[in-house]
Amino acid sequence: MDDLDRLFRYLVNHLAKDAPERLTSPFEVSELYQNIVPYRGHRRALKFESVEDYDMAVLRLLSGERGYASVEPLDVQEALALEAESVNPDPGAFRDFAAATVKLTARGVRSVLDEEVAYAPPGHAPRKDSRFAPPEPEVATPDELFAPPEPEAPAEGGSTEPEAVEPPDGRGLVFEAVEATCPHCYVELPGGRRVVYCPSCGRQVEEATCPACGDALEPGWRFCVTCGHSVTG
Repeated sequence: MDDLDRLFRYLVNHLAKDAPERLTSPFEVSELYQNIVPYRGHRRALKFESVEDYDMAVLRLLSGERGYASVEPLDVQEALALEAESVNPDPGAFRDFAAATVKLTARGVRSVLDEEVAYAPPGHAPRKDSRFAPPEPEVATPDELFAPPEPEAPAEGGSTEPEAVEPPDGRGLVFEAVEATCPHCYVELPGGRRVVYCPSCGRQVEEATCPACGDALEPGWRFCVTCGHSVTG
């Protein structure tokens, strides 16, 4: 799986969860890289090393490579295909056509969602329409609706308040807003609260940034690779 396959698979799963109507309707090219899967908010989940890698994957997608998407007007897609195939392509060339429209192909979308259902873990119910429909919400039984909530057992010392969890080596770090899904295992994260670690795989999901220059920091780093600032004290 290369950058283009990874981008398309992530895009389809992201839209299927948050905006399934976008899987079958066109949207502007600018929406793709500004609102739907912008580099800044999704680079860790997409596993791109740089914005140039991200731009090149988007350019290849919009050029029609592998039949994943079509762009209107057609001459725009032809121009992007020529750029993508050139000896020294400009990865961000698609930004010159921000008002053009892109539509994901039904064949490409179906291949991703059918694969997701095929590899679902045991006990995971597939979607009613595996191509486009989002998961159906669970319906509580009458007993569950009217049963009183079970009291929480007090922790040692009598307090029922959960202990605050601080990320390791977190002094002086600035954390960005957590994404809707875990960038490592793609499980949906709890909403309405700060989530530092994924409840499914246990890996850190908040992205730390250098307090001096704002560049991204990997877990366990003691110094920023961009400006050399110490982030441990």
